[in-house]
Amino acid sequence: MIWSNMPERKDPAMTRNSTILLVEEHPIVAELIRNFIIRYKPLCKVVPVENPEQALACLKREPVHLIITNLLFTPPQDSFAFLTVINGWNPPIPIIAISESSPEELPSMAGGIAVLHKPIDFEVLMELIDTMTLAAQESILNGISLENFLQMLEQERKTCTLRIISGYQMGYLYLDQGRLIKAKTGSLQQKEAALAILAWPNCTINISENCTVESTMDLSIQSLLVEWCIYKDEGTCSRSSLETV
Repeated sequence: MIWSNMPERKDPAMTRNSTILLVEEHPIVAELIRNFIIRYKPLCKVVPVENPEQALACLKREPVHLIITNLLFTPPQDSFAFLTVINGWNPPIPIIAISESSPEELPSMAGGIAVLHKPIDFEVLMELIDTMTLAAQESILNGISLENFLQMLEQERKTCTLRIISGYQMGYLYLDQGRLIKAKTGSLQQKEAALAILAWPNCTINISENCTVESTMDLSIQSLLVEWCIYKDEGTCSRSSLETV
């Protein structure tokens, strides 16, 4: 049974129809991913194409809210060149890139791209779809430190999702009534992920005014920032020790 190892999920979190462009050269793999998304995300329209050329043609025909693409770095299917073009798209489109390569073998990925390594963890894929399809509804904030902004959100008891980008790194902070209920970046989760994100330089903060994830922690921003200050002072939260891919 093809779905025997697939996760059981609740109703989809999407509040509007979303179009997902799926770039996958293998028809069987493309159909597997498409069927899985449609099963758990019935509000989604999934458009499968075989290569970057077809993907660009599709993007010119209709609006797309998310791109899922297999990573190939050999001509004619040069995914890296394709991603470079898409990163300059206006309005920007979030991207999930699926790769067989280990993180150290990959070229540096821009901040709007989440890399999912094979074999595909479908639970992680669904979480990425949930969070990244919200990117089209985000506001972008520059010129304020992440620490100061988190303090403001705590004071105002805001519920929101923050997508934080620094260079090729990307992470998520989820707040409910001003409290941190989930955090993730790369392989890091929870408080460890939040501390790693706080260590990033030159962050861009993308804000979505909703939070649909289940709570996996409950931490005040003040407690998080106190621990972050201790780590900074002791030098135990070095960039190398918390580097993520």
